[in-house]
Parts: sequence; C-alpha cells; structure tokens
Amino acid sequence: MKSAIEKLNTERVIQWPDFFSIISTELEILEENLVVKLPVKNKFLKEVISYIFLSGGKRFRPAISLLIAKATGGIKDKHITVSEITELIHTASLIHDDIIDSAKLRRGKETINSLWNDKISVIAGDFLFGQASVKLGELENTEIVKIYAHVLSNLCDGEIEQYSLLFNPGITLENYIHKSTAKTASLFAACCKSSAMLNNQDSKIIKQCNDFGLSLGIAFQVVDDILDFTSSSNESGKDVCSDLKNGLITAPALFALTSTDERAKQVKILIENRFNNHEKDFDKAIRLIFELGGCEKARQLAINYIERAKENLNFIKESDIRKYLIIVAESVIEKIKI
Repeated sequence: MKSAIEKLNTERVIQWPDFFSIISTELEILEENLVVKLPVKNKFLKEVISYIFLSGGKRFRPAISLLIAKATGGIKDKHITVSEITELIHTASLIHDDIIDSAKLRRGKETINSLWNDKISVIAGDFLFGQASVKLGELENTEIVKIYAHVLSNLCDGEIEQYSLLFNPGITLENYIHKSTAKTASLFAACCKSSAMLNNQDSKIIKQCNDFGLSLGIAFQVVDDILDFTSSSNESGKDVCSDLKNGLITAPALFALTSTDERAKQVKILIENRFNNHEKDFDKAIRLIFELGGCEKARQLAINYIERAKENLNFIKESDIRKYLIIVAESVIEKIKI
C-alpha cells in the first residue's frame, strides 16, 4: 500500500484553473493542511487518509468559499479554516457514499472500500467528520457551527430520501431538487454564507452569498448527473450510468419519464422491473432517455440555476473577483458534452 501512496504522491501535480489563480496561495495552504498537516496519530489510518487526499479532487467547494471571502472583504485565516471544514465534510461524505453504492472507482482511482474494506472506509469517513468538527470549534463562532450542523443533518436526510426512491419512476422534480439540495447544495450554501459572515457583511449580502452557493450547488449536481450519462468511464473515473444501474432516478431519467411521448411509458416499465433483462433492458432505457431529450432538458435546468446563481452576485462591483465568480459558475455548464 505504501508504494501506491508514493505513486500517487509522485503523480499529484496540482494545476489550478486560471479562474482560481487569484486564490492560488490560499489553495496551496489548504492542500498542505489536508495532505501534510492533518493530525493523524495512527500510522495505518495516516496511510488511508493520505491515499484519500492524494487521489485527486478539484477542491471546487473550498475554492468557491475563498472567492466569496475575497469578494466580501478579504481572506482571513478563519476563511481557510472554513475551506478545510468544507473539503473534509465533502470528502467524508464521498467515502460513505462509496460504501453505500459499493463503488469500486472514484476519480479513476480505487475507492477506500475497494482497496481496503467497508469497515476501514467507515472509520476514515468518521475521522474526517471528526476533524471537521474540531476545526469548527476553532472558529469560535456558534452561528457557523449551527450552519454546518444542519449540513451534516441534510446529508443524512438526502441519503435516506435517495434510498427511499430507488427504482421509483414516480419521483418528482420537487423530490429531485430536495435531495440535490440536501446532499450537495447545502454544503455549497454553507461555505459561501460562512465566508460572508466572517467578514461581518449585512444580512442581505449574507443571504445573497448563501443563495449563490445554493443555486450553484444544485446546478453542479444536475451537471454531475448528466455527466453520468454522457461521459466515458475514463473521463468520469467511474462506470457509465452507474447511478441509473443502482436505481437512482436523476435529472436526465426524470425528464424522460415526464415526457408526453409514449416511449416514456417504456422507460417507466424498465425501471419498475429493475432492468429484468439486465444489460439489454438497461441499454434500452439509456437509449430512450437520450431519445426523449432527458439530457438536453436537464442541461437547461442546470443553466437556469446557474443564471440564478449569477443574479446573486449583483452586490459585487465590476471587478476581477466578480468576473472570476461568474466564470466559475459558467464553467459548471461547460463540462457537459451532449
């Protein structure tokens, strides 16, 4: 295992996108704090945690929180702590997701549960949640502690709702948005809101930062769900259409199911029967989802949320930081290849 970690350490060359250049110094500090300075006493657990943070990750959420900090008065030490908390919670939730989904790959690398086992994965995820809690205490800000406590509650709420709707073609757009908000967007909103609060902004600006993160997070999840259909396994780092295969009805399938086209009934039956004929039925469902415009309609939903996100940046004067935040938001849509 040590050789695998050494290999990752050699391969891990971080190239931040141009629109993160304005916060590159802070991102380097974040990276060092996660990869090098995270206090892990147990040698074996340290290997596991090192593998996790050396396996990739764009640090998108912490970068957003740092950009909002810069836009609302400047980046302080506590903003970097918020960015760490955000990435720790995000990473822990991914580890637990991989256990639930029995996933073998994440970002093109073997998952913790695949490389070790589920027990080690649970412990590693819990450790990261614990470290996030320690760092929350260091902020000495009860309001921000409450914000992130709600995020943790939302993660569980979203996961349970997702589980209860597996292979359920009756899922509504409201169900989907609620689940996406709980599992993804609430963390985006929390880090943006917290950054503005640490800069003592007024309630209106704090709400706009929260709503920017919320809309961006929903769009991010919709795009991620589209990419599950449109990306190759090499591009996505996981099996193609793995969500649908596991019974998750995401935006593309949802829009296909709600189409007035008669073929929508076929998709409904295939999902209800859990793809009885296995690959044949599964491939047919994917083909019908594309033919019914599921991915295109999902893309438009994501665009709508990106526009909402951008509208919440109107409190920022014309500047490089405003330009970068808009570019970041639009970059989410640009990942889609249909």
